[in-house]
Amino acid sequence: MKRKVFWLFPIFIFIATSLRAAVPTVSFKDAYDGLTKDQISRLKAGEVVILDKDQSQGVETEHFIQAALYFSLPVDEVYKLLSNTLAQEKYLGKLYKVTSVEDHGSWNKEDFTAKISFITINYRVQHNFQPDKYYFYWALDPTYKNQLKHLEGYWKLYKIDEKHTVARYGTIVNTSDLIPKSIQEYLTTKDLPDSLGGVKKYIDSDGAWAKPGYIKH
Repeated sequence: MKRKVFWLFPIFIFIATSLRAAVPTVSFKDAYDGLTKDQISRLKAGEVVILDKDQSQGVETEHFIQAALYFSLPVDEVYKLLSNTLAQEKYLGKLYKVTSVEDHGSWNKEDFTAKISFITINYRVQHNFQPDKYYFYWALDPTYKNQLKHLEGYWKLYKIDEKHTVARYGTIVNTSDLIPKSIQEYLTTKDLPDSLGGVKKYIDSDGAWAKPGYIKH
């Protein structure tokens, strides 16, 4: 059973996050806050840059794994694509299906189904949008019987020029008490380049790119 929990871990790094505080605190001074010159160069070259340390000022007892991405689209277009959360099944790894439950404009609830081999994982997410700040965060719906323990995170976007956007991303993952916190952080960090790489392909293609073998459900 413990081995199965390890198999399930990587798919949840982006597709959902559960919120312990009301709103994650994101206090970057600008798009490149906290990044070294080398990291900024790698970012502009198209690499998903994983930050060396947690730069958030939010949850005290948890550790945000953070990353930065450079998109070749205007900030408004990037926000529009990312905040279309129903489209996540198109570009995120083993995510099988996303179904709308409620949509109220500034927030929504959606049911997620992920499939790994013969295992199916179901959970419900509430997304909260702040388009005036190019920011949104999401949380597991606590009233739903989620097959996950704890996830949380956010996207924060910055306009670089008329054609480019920098995105800052953070997540906390806890799939099971069977896995030590240090192991979960290691697995998150290891998987992020591939997970967010799919996000980058989707955004830079203006929503045209889909993961191999994708069939809309």
